[in-house]
Amino acid sequence: MHYYVVTGGPLTSKASGIIKDGEVIAADKGIDFCLQNGITISLAVGDMDSVSASGLERIRSSGIPIKTYPVEKDMTDTEIAVSLVPDDCEITVVCPLNGRLDHIIANLQLASSLHASGRSIVLDDGITEVHFLAGRDEVTIGLDKWGSDSAISLVPLSPDRKVSGVTTKGLYYPLDDASLQFGSTLSFSNKPVEGALEIAVSLNEGLLAVIVSRSE
Repeated sequence: MHYYVVTGGPLTSKASGIIKDGEVIAADKGIDFCLQNGITISLAVGDMDSVSASGLERIRSSGIPIKTYPVEKDMTDTEIAVSLVPDDCEITVVCPLNGRLDHIIANLQLASSLHASGRSIVLDDGITEVHFLAGRDEVTIGLDKWGSDSAISLVPLSPDRKVSGVTTKGLYYPLDDASLQFGSTLSFSNKPVEGALEIAVSLNEGLLAVIVSRSE
């Protein structure tokens, strides 16, 4: 089963195309985004401090389950929503990857930590998608969503050790058993080779974010 966690923030209309078959958990103002884009909500969660009054009333009158939390709490609405997804399910967090930097960092940290613990999780706003690799790991990403001129960056997330054994396929600047250092931009702003339909990234050790962005 695939779960989509839809958050608030500056989501564009492109984000509505992310959601396919699966369950949708709308977190706070994500409720408004779902209602505006005709997305069926399975569960609404959060402290409800940013959802519109009309959106909250529509949810309540529709009979959709709601889990309400206090404004003063130890987790963001997004973290609460993700925590409600069953352990064996895949997660796509539909969240802004621009806007409030603290929320972006929090979502990157949350997703990378969950992936490192064995969860399948991706961040996506319809323009940029972030995959995570941890330990001996690999990912293959189709390019049909972005086109062959997309921008691709590999971002080391392990400050205490190098990300090692990084090998890529389908990228213009290839890597073969490379080591990447936290804070280095060596592996930023790559692109697919001409005609590539997908890219693949693997590594042996460390924590890595693979960021694919649509060319605008």
